[in-house]
Amino acid sequence: MRTIQLGQSKLRVSRLIYGSEPFNLKKGPDGERNQGDKNPEQAAEILKEALELGVNVWDTSDDYGTHPHIREALTRVIRSDVVIADKSNALTEKDGWAALEYSKQSLGTDYVDIMFLHNVMHVAVDRTDSTGQPFRSGTLKDRMGALGAWVEAKESGMVRATALSTHNTKVLRQVLDVPEIDVVCTTLNMAGAVIEDGTLEEHLEAIRALKEDGRGVYVIKVLNAGRLRNSAADAVRWAYQFHEIVDAWNIGMYDMNDVWSNLDMMEECLP
Repeated sequence: MRTIQLGQSKLRVSRLIYGSEPFNLKKGPDGERNQGDKNPEQAAEILKEALELGVNVWDTSDDYGTHPHIREALTRVIRSDVVIADKSNALTEKDGWAALEYSKQSLGTDYVDIMFLHNVMHVAVDRTDSTGQPFRSGTLKDRMGALGAWVEAKESGMVRATALSTHNTKVLRQVLDVPEIDVVCTTLNMAGAVIEDGTLEEHLEAIRALKEDGRGVYVIKVLNAGRLRNSAADAVRWAYQFHEIVDAWNIGMYDMNDVWSNLDMMEECLP
């Protein structure tokens, strides 16, 4: 498995990241949304087998409904072999500590490797999550309290890297002024979809600037939340071409067939 140092963090990660959403969320082209039916035991075996192939990063969120799947998988492997990336919509410092405690308890772990401010907006929006719960999707300024909690948690080892996810090009540029953020994940796909502002070229330039600044960078929505599944090979090959400015690709995978396919294409596409 190809690995890389994730920015200036101490994390050595596989360049393919296991996106866990398809275990519990229906994915696919419009009119063909399925998947989402793996129970924790089934998912645990898949994650364990993927780890044996070297896929050592498991990406989740407090609103994907896949914490039970990750928790079960962690009982079947050596914890230090896995990098867990979790996400939260926390705003304040109090929220940040509560989110971290929830993450540790629900995942059954003493620490979270990468703790993300989830889907940071350029303009705050009131939303509901995948479970129907209302929340405030805040700006980076709104969420500095939560970030501060996780920076403090790094001192005791409860968090190993602090991070931000966003679909917004302006927010990517704002991160350059916040050195406390170690890792960034953002959208990138051949359809140019799920980019909230600017062109695809401007988005790529913002990614490049973060990479050059020493941040860890991985991308999401390679298959546009499953909508590109029928052309997955083309979509994944397209995303892999940016290997000089992207550390890793977080691809939602439903089973080992997906894992093998993405690894094979990585071997083909990466120098």
